[in-house]
Amino acid sequence: MKILMMSVTICLLFIISIGVGQENQNIIDFYPIADSISEYPAIDVPLEILCQKKVSNVYVTFLSYKGQKKIFIAAVTNEKIENPNKEINRILDFDGPVPKLGKVTTWGYVFDRNNDGKIDYMALVDGAAPFLDDKIPENYPVRGQKLSMLNLELYVSHCKIIFNHWADDNYDGKIDAVVHVESDNLRDWIKRRIVARCTKFNDKFDDVWAFTKKITDKHDSVSHTKNSVIYRPLGQVSGFITKQTFQEKTNILDLLNRAAAICNIGKE
Repeated sequence: MKILMMSVTICLLFIISIGVGQENQNIIDFYPIADSISEYPAIDVPLEILCQKKVSNVYVTFLSYKGQKKIFIAAVTNEKIENPNKEINRILDFDGPVPKLGKVTTWGYVFDRNNDGKIDYMALVDGAAPFLDDKIPENYPVRGQKLSMLNLELYVSHCKIIFNHWADDNYDGKIDAVVHVESDNLRDWIKRRIVARCTKFNDKFDDVWAFTKKITDKHDSVSHTKNSVIYRPLGQVSGFITKQTFQEKTNILDLLNRAAAICNIGKE
């Protein structure tokens, strides 16, 4: 109970502080804040819809904690969200050993770091999976092998919602940095996170590395060129982060900011 209350307090303090003196924080500086909010949601505080508008044939919904005006979640859906506390799961539910994200899966935490009334950082949901740590034994079954009851318990206890973090670090409305999960090649568990940035804002990847626990930890190498970053998506052999990947997330960012303008959200 103490841990839950502490996480609620931390989340609320972080949300209150967003937009105050954050304009010089790039994705590396800001990631620990956003990660803490997504990792430890205040699940005992209900969500409330502040604005919901139809933009480009989809509904964009902005949510806050009940009784507050600070936006911290945005969702994009084909239909209106009627009850966010039932349709958006901030923590995983399970159907047996299978993780469930909830009815709405196209949502994420959004932030305005420089307090100009526009979203410039998104932590978007990208599925659910178990995350590797030191408690997983080396002889844990690999892909295709049968799992014992103990193996299943470890799987369930290590499952989390996956959030990939996308940032517009020069505030020009375009995504130019990401912190993205990568799975291992044996068990389809998440093994590390990749940082990929275009620090000169010219669509060329010039700062690419990975970390396993904290973004301040020792950097691991990542295969990449100026135009693409090679990584292993969940359930796939290989994938690439490219200029097109950033453009797709820029389109989402633009959609959210268009909806924010219609909602007249401003610096909230």
